[in-house]
Amino acid sequence: MYWRVRRVSPEQVVKTYGVHACLAVSLLVNGFLLITRPNPQKQVSGEMKTNLDVFARNVTQHILDTSFISYEASTRALLPTGNVPGELAPPVVAQLRAREQLPKTLEDLRATARTLESQRQVSAVRIDSVNQGEPDEKSLVPLEVTGMVAIHSADESVSGNPVGFKFGLKVGMAANPQNPEQKRPIVVEFRDMSAGTR
Repeated sequence: MYWRVRRVSPEQVVKTYGVHACLAVSLLVNGFLLITRPNPQKQVSGEMKTNLDVFARNVTQHILDTSFISYEASTRALLPTGNVPGELAPPVVAQLRAREQLPKTLEDLRATARTLESQRQVSAVRIDSVNQGEPDEKSLVPLEVTGMVAIHSADESVSGNPVGFKFGLKVGMAANPQNPEQKRPIVVEFRDMSAGTR
């Protein structure tokens, strides 16, 4: 028997096996995407991203607020009231009290409010960006808040140029004591990454 040798052109190979090659490449790419995709349980929903953005802006506003009109209310929002937690977890409250960014007692809070009122001090906080990261293994969402703060007083004792700030927050979810099924955000870690801070 004689074997007949056929000449095969590249065009014939593409017509015969082109679909198979495309299918193989498609399967490899889809397999790679399936293996490297993020865990859906650890992803933050669009609504939650919006809520965390608003929360980070509010917390930053409350931390930096030194206006005589709103200082006391802003500071009280950060601190726990009875069994209702504030916007900051107890370790963060202790950290900010040690750095003298929060008053140590209610009497200190009232005294600071009186001082701000006598100076007629106001502050303006501009938040330029809130960048969210992916949740870590403890389901804490890292947030980076940057912007500017300017302070002015009637007696010019603390007036100055606007100063930039950059805060790193890690936000978790805490149960509401009145309604345990309802979760709300709380800052569990705080870092001041502004220029000139330790």
